Amino acid sequence: MKIFIDTAPFIYLIEGHPVFSTKVKQAISQAIVNNDILVTSVITYMEFGVKPEKAYRQDLIRNLDDMLNRLNIDLVNVNKDVAKLAYQLRAKYDFLKGMDALQISIAMREGCQLFITNDKKLKKITEIPVRIIEEL
Repeated sequence: MKIFIDTAPFIYLIEGHPVFSTKVKQAISQAIVNNDILVTSVITYMEFGVKPEKAYRQDLIRNLDDMLNRLNIDLVNVNKDVAKLAYQLRAKYDFLKGMDALQISIAMREGCQLFITNDKKLKKITEIPVRIIEEL
């Protein structure tokens, strides 16, 4: 299975969220055991880096880099096809924000069978199965 991981799960894992970090760690561990392919995007990388950059916590960014490399998680770029799919999704779903539309579009273009996030409103998307962290 190919699984897209949104930004929040990485934040919870790297920053050690008291409830969600364990669930994310277990989900990633299970994916590795199952030989699943894990995918995220440059958008995740950008979103993740904001808070550590403001707080002068380059160690958190290095931890993300190390994890992405160690687990061989694909970091996918945005292209015109992804952007087109994103605007089509935004036209269909009024609640959908631009970055979320891009993330979902990347997951779809990459052939992911699951999108893991903690954004409950994204469960309204019908084009790809969405699972929030508390459901893991």
